[in-house]
Amino acid sequence: MTMKKLGFVVMVFAVAALPALAQQRVDEKRPAGKDGVVEVHNVAGSVRVTGWDREEVAVTGTLGKGTERLEFSGSGNRTLVKVVLPHFSHHVDGSDLEIKVPAGSTLDVETVSADITADGVSGSLELESVSGTVTAGGDPRRFDVKTVSGDVEVTAANAPGRAKSVSGRVMLKGVAGAVEASSVSGEVSVTGGSVSTVELETTSGTITLDAGLAKDARVEAKTVSGEVKLVLPSNVGADFEVTTFSGDITNDFGQPARRTSEYAPGKELSFSVGGGGARVEAKSFSGNVYLRKR
Repeated sequence: MTMKKLGFVVMVFAVAALPALAQQRVDEKRPAGKDGVVEVHNVAGSVRVTGWDREEVAVTGTLGKGTERLEFSGSGNRTLVKVVLPHFSHHVDGSDLEIKVPAGSTLDVETVSADITADGVSGSLELESVSGTVTAGGDPRRFDVKTVSGDVEVTAANAPGRAKSVSGRVMLKGVAGAVEASSVSGEVSVTGGSVSTVELETTSGTITLDAGLAKDARVEAKTVSGEVKLVLPSNVGADFEVTTFSGDITNDFGQPARRTSEYAPGKELSFSVGGGGARVEAKSFSGNVYLRKR
């Protein structure tokens, strides 16, 4: 074989090998406690975690081009799943991981731009991403979700927790107990069963609460230029304090708002229904406030 032909053959085999170098398939598993801690780190791509009835953690998926390796280890009651990148890497493609964990696990996931999905985990959820979307469901003990620009959607069966974003939308469904939700410019929406302590805050995003109130519940909803919409049972027992500087107040429970001053556009409303008990405070500087009956 001539050197030219040999060089061509080598080049063909090298090109054929490129896809293998570009991506790495992973398929690993290891034993884990039924109520242990599973910690996951990924920069870009996606992380999908699902609870199952086995006492082991299983990881499948693809490591993106430029990834160094997958660190998959266990120590005591803790399991670590981490996408390891080379130092001073200029470009690394996203890695997509599918992870099965014991249903009773406590889950701690951190990403940069990778989306996070968690479902079927009954332990606590701590999920954090910079720009990825975070979606969680199931029956967690509680949840703590944070993003900078990514959206947050939690559908939890009567779980307490908190969720924060800077510019992303925060949507909490089916929650109960103590709930905190905030976003600077994104919308905040909370729907659920009976809540006990609720703190909702935005700068310019709309705030919506549609839930029942425990007997001694405390609700606080604050925004600068966004609207506040509180949808409560018609037979709610609560004391209300509502104020705006330049927005309007609409009250389906009866009593109309009054001007704070004849020289200023602000309005305020203070009243009790159903014998009181719960306390509801709503404040907006320039947005409207709506008190609606279910």
